[in-house]
Amino acid sequence: MAAPLAAGSPLADISPEAAINTFLHTLRRPLHLMVAISGGSDSTGLLLSLKRAIEAQRFPHTHSLSAATIDHGLRTASADEARRVAVFCESLDIPHRIARWSGPKPKQGLSAAARQARYSLLAEVADAVGADAIVTGHTLDDQIETVAMRADRSAEGAVGLAGMAPATLYAGRLWILRPYLRTRRQDIRNYLDGLQQPWIDDPSNEDPRYERVRVRLAAPAVDPAVIEEAADHRKMLSLAAAQWLEASGQGTNGPVVAISLTGTTVPSPDVRDHALSALAAILGGKPHRPAAASLARLTAALEQNTDFRLTLSGSLVLRRGNTLFLLRERRGLLPLLLPPFSRAVWDGRYSVENTGDTEVMIIPGPGPAIASELPGIIRAALAETSPQVVVKEGSSEEARHKVIIRPRLSLFADFMPGFDKPLADTIARLIGAEPTPSAPI
Repeated sequence: MAAPLAAGSPLADISPEAAINTFLHTLRRPLHLMVAISGGSDSTGLLLSLKRAIEAQRFPHTHSLSAATIDHGLRTASADEARRVAVFCESLDIPHRIARWSGPKPKQGLSAAARQARYSLLAEVADAVGADAIVTGHTLDDQIETVAMRADRSAEGAVGLAGMAPATLYAGRLWILRPYLRTRRQDIRNYLDGLQQPWIDDPSNEDPRYERVRVRLAAPAVDPAVIEEAADHRKMLSLAAAQWLEASGQGTNGPVVAISLTGTTVPSPDVRDHALSALAAILGGKPHRPAAASLARLTAALEQNTDFRLTLSGSLVLRRGNTLFLLRERRGLLPLLLPPFSRAVWDGRYSVENTGDTEVMIIPGPGPAIASELPGIIRAALAETSPQVVVKEGSSEEARHKVIIRPRLSLFADFMPGFDKPLADTIARLIGAEPTPSAPI
């Protein structure tokens, strides 16, 4: 369990206007910013303050705005609220679109499913309107609630206490920006009151069936300075972990990552664990780092300074002498049927796209080349862990060449906090994946 977080903050809260001024000055180039607006006070204040600041023309670049509202269809009033937001945006002369989450809703895990649907729909709208980034109205209050929830989950560890990043990459291609993370909700409401601008109150924000609401009602005592320190620590961890892997790691076909445990670059245990937990998750095709208990097994084995073999997050971790090897373990690999002109993910580790008009199957098989100097157990695993394209009997062999297979950073595939970009890009180089796009701030 994480240590409790103290109350009281030496950090000054930032007003909505000051937060937006700072944000616009940090943008590195002219951008089309798409604001996610629900009609609540936070997103309404965000759109209005951005509009007024950009019109003041006091910034290095000229930016354009559009807006999008996601109607989750969970309340009867949601469609009408979305239309009210559309009218508001029209009054500001800001292009606006509504996207609806249609289809059946899960009975379990509704909040997580709604979040996934929301960002997926926002990304679709952003693509349609040509937006460069999505901007959300997450506040300091949201940040405190997020950290309080993570503090109750021991698996999150100290990394989770950094909270939401000011910039997060969604789906490996679209940045989500959060200018209000040092701004209080009440200050935003005061700002709107001063402009005589109403907002919509969502009753679900007071529903104790949701974890975030329960945390909010409990008034968590979280020091914003602690969040700031945790964010700085996480950035340091990512950079130091990336530097260690860059200096000591080598990637080969499979992929296999071999890390030298000798030399002048000897990381601290927390840097080493941060690097290895990310690497194990990605090589194992998992969206989450290993649980704390599993990572502790690896730490204990490393401290024995002898050869060992264990599995972690779907990865085989093997020490031989002064070299640590990591690769996908040889089990749990399932076939994937890929229809014509479709995309999917195989084993969490690869994005696959069938650009042809023939159905194919992706199955596990040997890699393109298995180095003879690798330990036998690794060569055996590599014989059945790489994606192979199988065509139907009677189909043209050309169908194989119509399938594009790309390595995938499973840990960062959905959401990658900007904190972790150095580490993500270093692991991408080791396994032959594309680096992440640069953040606009």
